[in-house]
Amino acid sequence: MNNENAKEMRMVRELDLLKKYQRISVKELAQTLNVSEMTIRRDLEVLRKNHVLERSYGYATLVKGGDGYTEDGEIYDLRKARIQNLNEKDRIAKYAASLIEPGDWIFLDNGTTVSRITFYLPVEFEYTVLCYNFVIMAELVKHPNITVLCPGGYYHPEDYNFTSTEAVEFIRRHRATKSFISVSGIHRNLGITCINAHIVDNKRALIDSSAQNIFLADSSKFGLVKANHFAELSDIDLVVTDTKLSSEWREFLHNTQTMYKLV
Repeated sequence: MNNENAKEMRMVRELDLLKKYQRISVKELAQTLNVSEMTIRRDLEVLRKNHVLERSYGYATLVKGGDGYTEDGEIYDLRKARIQNLNEKDRIAKYAASLIEPGDWIFLDNGTTVSRITFYLPVEFEYTVLCYNFVIMAELVKHPNITVLCPGGYYHPEDYNFTSTEAVEFIRRHRATKSFISVSGIHRNLGITCINAHIVDNKRALIDSSAQNIFLADSSKFGLVKANHFAELSDIDLVVTDTKLSSEWREFLHNTQTMYKLV
């Protein structure tokens, strides 16, 4: 097992302990996992940046929301999803942020990879971002050069999204130069899917209203099928993924003339 896989597994164990106790000290985590307190502090800082926990002196506290059942009965823990394939998601998000240009109108979808774009946003020039995810909005409003639009609606604590019929209409009244779309599964025959049904109409509105649709998917998403279909491979203008993508999928994307970028 390499160091990054070990780190990811350790952070999953830390999350499991937080879910059990809700609040736990750095010392207790270090003793339980048999690592140094400095290692635990570094892990907790990564988890804090990924909106998994809150820090106070010597302690970590689990954030509220982010887990539960989807509309289709599937148990989904968004907090755990945030720390899986972390390095791949980070590279994908960093490259995606580099595509933003002065004066752009950007649509940001939900999802753990899309939300990481906020760590790398250009802040030296002005552009506009429309999004419906609370976690992403909380980061966007920190930057005065970014104009933020929120379509609003009903709040879903399991994935931090706002949705409504009015929100879909609001999105469709606007146009974006680029949209960054998250996926839970990409299948050769069954298309592109997500976990929660309530977000499908929002995602479809983004795709239909954008000049360039950029799909962000780490290589683990390829070949997967989730319950809710929202797009076809033909909707992709560019898919950004990681270098672990199999040679079979690379050949398939090439043969179907689907543009892709490995990072």
